[in-house]
Amino acid sequence: MSSSPDPVRTAAARDDLVRGRSGSVTTRALNLLGVLVVTYWSVRTGTATGQPAWVWAVGTVALAAWVLRVAARRERVLLVAAWVMVVAGAAVVVATGAVAVAVPLVGVVVLSASALQPPWAGPVAAVVALVEVAATAVPTGVPVTLVLGSGGGLLLAAVVGFSRRQARLVEDRTRQAEAEQQRAELLADRSRAAREVHDVLAHSLGGLVLQLDAVEALLEAGRVDEAARRAGAARALAASGLAEARRAVYALRDDTAVPTSQPADLAGLVDAHRAFGGVLTTRGDLGLPSVGAAHRAVVVAAAREALSNARRHAPGRPVELSVRAAGPTVDVTVTNALDPALDPAGAGAGLGLVGMRERFAELGDDSSVAAGVEGGSFVVAMRVPTTGAAEERA
Repeated sequence: MSSSPDPVRTAAARDDLVRGRSGSVTTRALNLLGVLVVTYWSVRTGTATGQPAWVWAVGTVALAAWVLRVAARRERVLLVAAWVMVVAGAAVVVATGAVAVAVPLVGVVVLSASALQPPWAGPVAAVVALVEVAATAVPTGVPVTLVLGSGGGLLLAAVVGFSRRQARLVEDRTRQAEAEQQRAELLADRSRAAREVHDVLAHSLGGLVLQLDAVEALLEAGRVDEAARRAGAARALAASGLAEARRAVYALRDDTAVPTSQPADLAGLVDAHRAFGGVLTTRGDLGLPSVGAAHRAVVVAAAREALSNARRHAPGRPVELSVRAAGPTVDVTVTNALDPALDPAGAGAGLGLVGMRERFAELGDDSSVAAGVEGGSFVVAMRVPTTGAAEERA
């Protein structure tokens, strides 16, 4: 199965190719200095030995390709120039007394290091250059040490280029991993902000709707004084929701939260639920004295969501909140009787339950939360370690 190229990796490869050509002013200057040195000694050697015209022509092509590699910007031009350096430069190595061997060496390094070329391009270029050197050495009877030395240099060039290629791949993967980490952190921040906003909408605005419904019913019944008290409670709840919205915005902007107006413990949740007209019974110590602050905050947030769901989906139905210490753990359970008209299959859906699971997962220990329908009731069961057990695990 073929896969489409990764545009990010392709762009990085092109950047690497440009860096390999002229990663800095110093690198470019050294390449031009190499061109000048090889040109000088090639001309001097060719003049002294009376080389034929084809040597001058091929040598000129090889040096021109080297200059083009330094000056050009398009990646295809750079790669073509590197191949010309290998083929043309290797053809005149023997004729110039190995002076021109620097040209194919640089070409092999470029091809081996380029991420736009297959990994075998560098070694193949080195073999091609070595075959040319050997083929031109046999008719002239030059020492075999020249061929062996050229072969060793070409092999070393391929290794150097491959090492640079691997180093760049590692660098690219490191950058990609950093980008993925930043993206994960951004998504986590967005998820936390979404939970904050959901808490405002579910708790404050949901409770406000219930209060206003009660005010309307009381006014219809002529109970004006009681309706006025309910309206005052609704106003206080609206102010609380506004403060929560402000806190969520602060948290989204700069990760600093102003003091919350939400109930900070289970007892406050119980009072708020009853103030909304809900029927709630409790069992156990609602203060959670053996639970750490971080775990307590998560339990309170999940319980608040469970009670908000009970008010929205099963108004007037009885709710039970129980706290039970079980050795190194504390179990907190919220159970509410379902409305007979409610479809049980949809009771476990919603963003609030997703937020519950995310909060418990962020604790990074054995804390857990489970929600589902059991025997005609919707049950949210939480389990967190006690302070001592959490410290032992840490």
